[in-house]
Amino acid sequence: MDRADALHLLRRTGFTVRTAELDEIAGLTREVAVDRLLDFSPNTGAGPSPEVNNVEGKRWEQIRDLRLWWIDRMQTSPRQLQEKMVLFWHSHFATSADSGFYAYYAWDQNSLFRAKAVGDFKSLAHDVALGPAMLAYLDNYRNKAGNPNENFARELLELHLLGPENYNESDIPEVAKAWTGYMLDEEKYVHEFHPQHHDYRNKTIFGITRAWNGPQVIDEIITGSKQTASARFIAKKLFEFFAYADPSSTVVNRLADDFIAGGHQIWVLVRNILLSNEFWSAEARKAMVRSPVEFVVACMQGAGSSVAEARPDWRLKTMGMELFDPPNPSGWQQNGFWVSSTAQWAKADFARNLSWKAVNRDFLSQIEFLSVPDAVAIALSLFGVEDASPTTRQALENYLYAERATDEWPQQANLLTLTMMTPDIQVA
Repeated sequence: MDRADALHLLRRTGFTVRTAELDEIAGLTREVAVDRLLDFSPNTGAGPSPEVNNVEGKRWEQIRDLRLWWIDRMQTSPRQLQEKMVLFWHSHFATSADSGFYAYYAWDQNSLFRAKAVGDFKSLAHDVALGPAMLAYLDNYRNKAGNPNENFARELLELHLLGPENYNESDIPEVAKAWTGYMLDEEKYVHEFHPQHHDYRNKTIFGITRAWNGPQVIDEIITGSKQTASARFIAKKLFEFFAYADPSSTVVNRLADDFIAGGHQIWVLVRNILLSNEFWSAEARKAMVRSPVEFVVACMQGAGSSVAEARPDWRLKTMGMELFDPPNPSGWQQNGFWVSSTAQWAKADFARNLSWKAVNRDFLSQIEFLSVPDAVAIALSLFGVEDASPTTRQALENYLYAERATDEWPQQANLLTLTMMTPDIQVA
């Protein structure tokens, strides 16, 4: 890989481009670089998670602290791909800690996503389904024989494992019956099966009649009669997360077939996506609008800021992405979903606040002794942009020439703010 390839790979597999990591993988083969990024063993020493012990009077503070703790991991983990996968699963298996439940649920599910980020997909699906966050969020903890609740059944099929075109509406009430009795313990901390509330009668799901239970539905989808449809559904969604929207059916089918052949190991699918010709194509380059959390992490890294200084939690909600509180069970969408005047003003507010805090640390103070082109090049490189468009580079240089001709004192803060607001920072 050349440096342009390395930049592309790091932008898609992480939240920011760090110079040391760029230097480390530039010149490697694509296979070696991808395998290195998939090795999460260096991701240790992140420190303990914040308190999540369900103290009613501290519920809001616990969720806030958990958000900041996760953002810090996004910024500081040596292998950012792990946290990128946690973010993917957080949106794919969406649940909310702000729905009358507890920070513990959010922490428990977040930890599960980290542990099984690129592991066995069927194992992950089972654990999510029986985790307290999902049981609570989609009401399956209240799903009883005789009065089934269909919320989880519908989303399991439509959003989590199959997609809307791969099942019949008649399957939903039958799946709901299969999941009756899968509830929470008395203290609502962990899953507990309540046999007295399970519907043991025969149910017809996907045209198959038997005395289904909940976990058997997941098995049937992932490794049974629906495995091809399920594999294609997951392959398409992960490809769109890493590469570009609307891949051809040929691409999706190839990835899905390899996913099945690889035993439904997520790392196999991710690796094949990252090594595909499509991922490295011109169509994929700078084709993704960064989500708000990706934007703030990239800005914090470039400005040398920490979560304690930047407090991204204050502005992410206005940008449209408050972690642990997705808009609905379908999670967050991509690209055009993030383009709005409200989000842009919130980004500008965040960038401006971050710029002045950086200046107070004398950050970028060396630019006053450099030529305009060199100063702009350094500002861009801080944010991992070695390949800025000529339009971006010229606009920043024009600003700095004009600033130096009039009132030089705010040039550090203004150049930082303008750099963060360029399209080159806001896309990956």
